[in-house]
Amino acid sequence: MLDQKIFGEKLRNHRKKLGMTQEEVAEKVGVSAQAISKWESGDCLPDCFNLKAISDVYKISADVLLETESSGDLDAVASKIEQLATEFVWSMANCDRYSSNLRKELGEDLWQMWKGIFFAEVGNRKLQEESKNQGNLRIIGSYGTKIWDDVGVACVIKSSLIKQLYAFDSNTTEVMQELCSEDGQKLILALGSDSPTPKQTLIEKADIELSRLNELLLLFTENRIIEFVADNRTEDRGYLICGHCGIVPYMVLSAMYILNKKNYTVSQFLIG
Repeated sequence: MLDQKIFGEKLRNHRKKLGMTQEEVAEKVGVSAQAISKWESGDCLPDCFNLKAISDVYKISADVLLETESSGDLDAVASKIEQLATEFVWSMANCDRYSSNLRKELGEDLWQMWKGIFFAEVGNRKLQEESKNQGNLRIIGSYGTKIWDDVGVACVIKSSLIKQLYAFDSNTTEVMQELCSEDGQKLILALGSDSPTPKQTLIEKADIELSRLNELLLLFTENRIIEFVADNRTEDRGYLICGHCGIVPYMVLSAMYILNKKNYTVSQFLIG
């Protein structure tokens, strides 16, 4: 588990380096000086909102504060990431209390934490930092294949999965062909992943002939690429990227983005 004493010492050291008192930090974070004292003594940990605030005050990333020395602490770090993700989902459901800017900040924090995990396999601190600065990394090794791009692409395919892959059947091939078609891409890009899009809005945004649109909606719904949502408690009715196979169209579009990108470099890291 995460050593709260060590974590507290880190907070105290960062505060002292900045020449700040506990009261000054407390005022900027929006908590009591007693809370700062408890964090620094290791009596308790800040929640994700306060962790974000204190990392802003100290001008360091939250993942640096949570960085651990032993593998046994990984569970605690994973737990903190899960907590942050939970807070993000909760804030989405309580938009009356939390602004879109806060949700965006939480999402960016998750992205940065994921990035820290992603680069761990490089195995060379210097090369790791160089690759982060380049903003591009491709790792192909015994673990599998990893793709990272600061623009917004992150993908991991484990070797164990690669060994289980087999040729597509005709139905899967049809779905993939339609996802790669111009109309299929226009439909996916017109849909959201957090709120349903009414059909009339889809007709206007996707600019696809109605019979063709209905054909794609049926195919993608049957294969759980998208889903139809009708909430009886609200007026939200429409189509949404499905939580089951919805990542597939994004992977397809991301692959197209990578294939068409002109300025990326292929990493020379070969692990294993």
